[in-house]
Amino acid sequence: MAGRKRKPEALKRLEGTFRKDRAGNSVELPAGMPVKPEWTEHDPIASELYNQVASHCYSMGVGTAVDSIGFALLADQLSMYLRLRALVAADGPIIFGEGSNGQETQKPHAALAQMNTAFTNIVRMMGEYGMTAAARTKVDASKPIEVDSFDSFLSG
Repeated sequence: MAGRKRKPEALKRLEGTFRKDRAGNSVELPAGMPVKPEWTEHDPIASELYNQVASHCYSMGVGTAVDSIGFALLADQLSMYLRLRALVAADGPIIFGEGSNGQETQKPHAALAQMNTAFTNIVRMMGEYGMTAAARTKVDASKPIEVDSFDSFLSG
């Protein structure tokens, strides 16, 4: 987006300059760190990754209280990718076997396709939250403003 950054609607409301006809179809999102869904606790790796993803996104200003499911899905895919990568690293990307006539055969590791799918999903989701260099230029990463009045906003 060219030009200066858009002023948050919360600030416009506090200043008294908010106009509904210029606001478009924006949605008020509750500020705050998202609460981790209970189902992420069954996987300790995904649970820890959730904590990392949520804190990184919130510190960048792109995470709000309604992003918990998105962060959990990203953490789940990251966990799956790491587990599949460990399998491929242990066995090697090529699996050797024996054919029906006794000849040696080579096949790609069965986990490679699933690993590539998880990787594609991860990159897509990271783009949604501005977690890649290219995506950061497209995401409005303004930290959620939590203020009571214009005076408290000015005081920092």
